[in-house]
Amino acid sequence: MVVLGVETSCDETGLAILEFDKAGYATIKGEVLASQVTLHEKYGGVVPELASREHMRSLPVLCEELFAQTGLGLKDIDGIGVTCGPGLKGCLLMGITFAQGLALTRKIPVFPVNHIEGHILSGELHEKALKPPYVTLVVSGGHTEIVLVEGLGNYTCLCRTRDDAAGEAFDKSANLLELQYPGGARLAARADSSGPSKRFTVPRVSREMEDFSFSGLKTAVSLLIKRNRDEIFSSPEVFAEVCWAIQDGIVDPLVKKTSREVLSRKLPLVVCGGVSANSALRKRLSEKCSPVFFPPLKHCVDNGAMIGYVAGRYLTEGVLPPKIDIFSRWPVETLRDFYWANHG
Repeated sequence: MVVLGVETSCDETGLAILEFDKAGYATIKGEVLASQVTLHEKYGGVVPELASREHMRSLPVLCEELFAQTGLGLKDIDGIGVTCGPGLKGCLLMGITFAQGLALTRKIPVFPVNHIEGHILSGELHEKALKPPYVTLVVSGGHTEIVLVEGLGNYTCLCRTRDDAAGEAFDKSANLLELQYPGGARLAARADSSGPSKRFTVPRVSREMEDFSFSGLKTAVSLLIKRNRDEIFSSPEVFAEVCWAIQDGIVDPLVKKTSREVLSRKLPLVVCGGVSANSALRKRLSEKCSPVFFPPLKHCVDNGAMIGYVAGRYLTEGVLPPKIDIFSRWPVETLRDFYWANHG
């Protein structure tokens, strides 16, 4: 089975072609990705309407590029997986419309894919020996959650953020430090150039809570900068030290809560989503948990390969594609009923 994956949930347009064997193992035949960072940079964040228009322009161009790269064509595709949520509705609509148009010409199935499930299963895509049960830390965009994976479509959320996500905490703190968009990665790079901060700390409100909570961190960072503004912005060393303190304040509760769930269950750990590229998070979780798996850096960000992989897994299991819809919110624990009710 050959599956085309289409991802347009936010500001990356990603397509990939995967080939599945009878056992459900996948080989990535080719993939393409277009980022919109430059487009949104001057606005300091993603503008949904602009993002949607850019997806519309990029999709046909990237599809042609992918077919040329792989030597395959639409005639070789057996099914299409497309992100249907969670995400920005206009952006999702662009990907869904494009996928349905392609599928109509060949009368092949279009499978609606949950974006977060794509991140979760990216561990299995790259580690063929990895089998459920295992624990996943999802740190992607507006999502921060610890998920117990017991099988395809069988997920239990053990802990999730009740307000801001870790990625938002990075980005909002970076904005307060006047770092150029996308600021989260720039803040982390500055933090990595510093040793542990002896002067600056931010509260770890969610460390002892049942869930994650990062909304108070922005206020704490704002007050810290206000009290020490002249020193912070006049000294690169002090600036890096503040970045280290902020990063530590975000990473610490992630590591504590995740390692607690992993060690109590004695299960492998998969860390996925954009923040999983953070080197401090990778280092500390690798010290605490074993085995721990991280997707390649290019698959920490949104991409078409993870979407194609999810669709291919369900299709090889004989699951019939549910009706296509758009979900701005779509908790992964609801997928068992959504997908398996359509088992063929």
